[in-house]
Amino acid sequence: MNNDQVLLALSSAGLTRVTAYEPMTRHTSWRVGGPADFFGVAETENAVFGALKVAREAGLPWLVLGGGYNVLVSDAGIDGIVIANRVRGLTIEETLGEPQIHCGAGVFFAKVAQETARRGFTGMEWGIAIPGTVGGGVVNNAGAHWGDVAHALISATVADGDGLSRTMTSDDLAYHYRQSALKERSATRSRFVVTGCRFHLERDSPQASLARVDELRAHRLRTQPVKEPSAGSTFKNPPGNHAGALIESGGLKGYRLGGAQIAPMHANFILNAGGATAGDILGLMRLVQERVKDLFGVDLEPEVQFVGRWPDEALRSVLGIAA
Repeated sequence: MNNDQVLLALSSAGLTRVTAYEPMTRHTSWRVGGPADFFGVAETENAVFGALKVAREAGLPWLVLGGGYNVLVSDAGIDGIVIANRVRGLTIEETLGEPQIHCGAGVFFAKVAQETARRGFTGMEWGIAIPGTVGGGVVNNAGAHWGDVAHALISATVADGDGLSRTMTSDDLAYHYRQSALKERSATRSRFVVTGCRFHLERDSPQASLARVDELRAHRLRTQPVKEPSAGSTFKNPPGNHAGALIESGGLKGYRLGGAQIAPMHANFILNAGGATAGDILGLMRLVQERVKDLFGVDLEPEVQFVGRWPDEALRSVLGIAA
């Protein structure tokens, strides 16, 4: 297919806002990243399947973005098709007497937390502290405070590149700290796209659940730079320690490289402080890793994922310490 044929095929498959050479600065929380060859928004599960079919028939690579958090897109952009997963829908139901929430992968965690609490359920309040969508959270085993996906998830509905749908349980996803079988597959051609998921709930009073949501939201506002462009936590916490504390102890809080800055409020956040490039952010990540390794002998492993046209040596530099 030529470019025009790919664009027409994506539109015919049910995607919206279909464009070529779409800047990823518009779709990532860091507000950095070069253009994607092709871009479209999938608002239904059928549109996801349609986009994957187009990619398969055109012989193009594909990438799914949720809320655009937890990713660093290369300044050189992304090959192939970027699918913005906006599959919505949120219902609460009972199965064998157990309340559950079923939501589309494009629903934001904050909405899940707020809506379940408002209706008098507990179990998902921690989601108010997760900035992204549930689809991305299922892949990355997102978590905050006392909760995470691994302990809350019942099952996820996923689509594969061959157009098949399947259901995977929490056990199938082999969760561990900020990792899952889906994330491990993301570096291979044998990938899945989360289209929906189910989480456990328990009954509680709306007042008690909403109070917990408000408390966690207030804590996040006090301790994290939520009003500035970042990807959330940049590095995973090493065993028995906190990445932010190590970075701060290394004297790097507030340090700036180009347009990228280590947040003065929380050292495990790197901000786009104005005009940052993905290269600035990658360079600052590498500087942090070297400082923490030199001072404390600790390898900091990135929590963010690197996507797009990155030179191999650039990624080796930031991933090599933790390899």
